[in-house]
Amino acid sequence: MRATEPASDPVAVLLAAAASGSSAWPDLYPGRRAFGYFCSYWPEELVLSLGWEPLRILPIAKRAVPGRLPAYCCFPARSCLAAAEAGEYDFLIGAGFTHTCDTMQSLAGIWHHRDTFQLVPPVTLQGPGADAYCTVEMRNLWHRLAARAGREADPRELRKAISLMNRVRSLALRLDEMRPGLPSSLVAAVLRAGQLMPRAVFAAALEAAWPELEAGVDDGEGRHRLLISGSVLEEDGLYTMVEELGARVVADDTCSGYRSFDGLVDEEKEPVAALVRRLSVRASCPCRHSSLNARPDYLSELARLRGARAAVLVMRKYCDPHAWDATIVSEKLRSSGVSVLILELETGTAGAQEKVRLEAFLECLSDLDQEGQ
Repeated sequence: MRATEPASDPVAVLLAAAASGSSAWPDLYPGRRAFGYFCSYWPEELVLSLGWEPLRILPIAKRAVPGRLPAYCCFPARSCLAAAEAGEYDFLIGAGFTHTCDTMQSLAGIWHHRDTFQLVPPVTLQGPGADAYCTVEMRNLWHRLAARAGREADPRELRKAISLMNRVRSLALRLDEMRPGLPSSLVAAVLRAGQLMPRAVFAAALEAAWPELEAGVDDGEGRHRLLISGSVLEEDGLYTMVEELGARVVADDTCSGYRSFDGLVDEEKEPVAALVRRLSVRASCPCRHSSLNARPDYLSELARLRGARAAVLVMRKYCDPHAWDATIVSEKLRSSGVSVLILELETGTAGAQEKVRLEAFLECLSDLDQEGQ
């Protein structure tokens, strides 16, 4: 069976890939050259156009982290650096960093791999001249990557890559719209697989999985409908806990979840400018800015559209952007009638303490339901 053909049980293939993590790539996809990246703002299409495969570098939940790093660095940065220093990413062609927070910018400077590349999008995505600046930045990055690959930056190959990624993102959107009827951990795992598998292989497997996924859809009746927002969640424990406590994630705004797939690239426009345009109009994270109320308004509307009456804002410890964002987002959600729980995690693992807090939060929602009857 060729690598682009899904196995007989495509859902199992997707779940296995999601559980494998980034460093398992050489064993799962021998012969495929992977280029690592950290942020959903990294342009995967540039990598694909050069004959490489983009691979999201995600933290390893139980990875011991270097004690020499400052205590105020987040676990994802420390875990990824520890894995790199242990040689687990030596197979990568290079690593791509997008300027986001100070920690990730610093990680780019000490990353062990000599072939590192940076993209610096404008912080204010829709400010005057932002698209023009970012287009130049994106084009320069593409040519730097092409020089590393020993190839020409070919617009025809870039258009093919854009078409493939639009296919992947359209499938992700379809899955995200099915989210209210599927187990929360299943959707989270499949979307994570889309960042850890060769993109054409992922698309083929997900297309083949539709009959099984559609057969598993339920009405979710009796479950509290939650919106989850946050940065990276590298495992499914929190989503599983939500299901076990009688709730369901019906809307996801995490960096490793649907936000990574949001928005299509206009295939009729000049390809580099079209890539930039997608970045400027997709759902933004706290590291980017379009207007003061853009993210609160977006999350409030997302909750309304999905019928989420409660939100869990997941804050990774020492993640300043999401911490700064939490106050204004929670105020907007509460003013819209959405209950809010701010849940801090250090690793991606939700443990007993988080379970107690989440369970108490859901019990309060049940009490409110009874009072409203």
